[in-house]
Amino acid sequence: MASDLTTIATPPVLDSAKRARALANVGRARVSNTWLRLCACAVVAAVATSIVGSIAPLFWWAGLVPVLVFDRWIFQRLLKNCMAGDAPRAMPRLLLWTTAQSVYGNIIAVMLWFSPYVPGETLAIIYIFGGLANAAATLRSSVSLSIAGAGSTIAFLLGLPIADYLINGARNPLDLMPLMGGLLLLAFGVNLWKSLLASDAAQLEAEAAVLRERQTAAAASAAKSSVIQRMNDELRTPMSALTGAAEHLRRAAQSPQARAHIGTIVQAGEVLRLVLNDLSDLDRLENGQLRIEAQPADPREVLRGVISAFRAAAQDKDLELFVDVDPAMPALLEIDAARVRQVLFNLLANAIRFTTHGGVRVRMSAQPIGGALARLNVIIADTGAGMSRSQLALIFGRERLSADGEGPGLGLAISLRLAKLMGGKLTAKSELGEGSVFSFSLDAPMAAAKASSAA
Repeated sequence: MASDLTTIATPPVLDSAKRARALANVGRARVSNTWLRLCACAVVAAVATSIVGSIAPLFWWAGLVPVLVFDRWIFQRLLKNCMAGDAPRAMPRLLLWTTAQSVYGNIIAVMLWFSPYVPGETLAIIYIFGGLANAAATLRSSVSLSIAGAGSTIAFLLGLPIADYLINGARNPLDLMPLMGGLLLLAFGVNLWKSLLASDAAQLEAEAAVLRERQTAAAASAAKSSVIQRMNDELRTPMSALTGAAEHLRRAAQSPQARAHIGTIVQAGEVLRLVLNDLSDLDRLENGQLRIEAQPADPREVLRGVISAFRAAAQDKDLELFVDVDPAMPALLEIDAARVRQVLFNLLANAIRFTTHGGVRVRMSAQPIGGALARLNVIIADTGAGMSRSQLALIFGRERLSADGEGPGLGLAISLRLAKLMGGKLTAKSELGEGSVFSFSLDAPMAAAKASSAA
């Protein structure tokens, strides 16, 4: 029973949306087609003046200008209402107007048909079929408007030869040959019209399929965000307890060896916390919800905290960890210290992870670039396995995040996004077997200089 109710309730909603899209297509086509119709009719009026032998076609075109301008305004309103989801159910006045302006537009065909020159009939037929083509191009999305616009034009197409035959006394059946030709061309036109309608239906179906895919993707993204948030909430509490207990044990440990082992546990906890932060940031980056919050901070303190987290890991692998900080480093820079720390943490984690011999060198410097701005530069070079050009292209050549676990993986890709979000830049040079050099640069105001200038 429920499925029956759903089947009954759903079609009106779908029909309403489909009707709004169809009428919006009509409005868009009529609005964009106005000036082309005016120019084409001006050419026809100029030619018809010489064929008819009077300036009546020019008066016709002068009257057509306000008609088409008013027609444009009417269909602009229709388009606006449809885009707002307020498509009219019944539109008798619009149908009447469409018929009336079509009738007025075809008056020139009457002038041409009954002109004293034979080319007038040919030009009249060409003009009428131009009107039918215009109706097919602009009104086909609405059956009722198509009938209103094309119906009167078809009446002129079929009525002019019959009227001419009757006016001439209905004596020569050959006078009806234009009627036969018009019927034949009309049959071809109907087939073309059907093809256009089928194409429109296929386009509407494709748009509906794209909309369904977007809705499915949005639902999947929301579900993923919920899972990531729950995982963060579930894991952070026990992980914080674990690292806190390990810190207490390290302070209470008697032997240097025990303190070193417990320090490894603490460092592993920091890495796990970083992974959780990366997963959370991945979700917020993809949803555009991550915000940069710049505050005065000492870059040296930021780097010192990152280095201290990896000293034990470097010692366990017998790696040298060199740190070189420019003595002229400004005391305070307005940066998002947490995000800068996250970028450096990921870069140093990858450097130590993929280095088995030699060491890792970290250089930090800052150069004034004008005013109260300084360019913070951090270079992390290792003697590890390095990366191929294809791996570098995968990370730096695409605007997407990859969590497949191959190569540097998620942390480095997120660092690239974070660097761009902060207005900075992250670059890399690497060769297989020759290590890697990562460079992170960021322009930031010097907080001390800003404070002094404000004073």
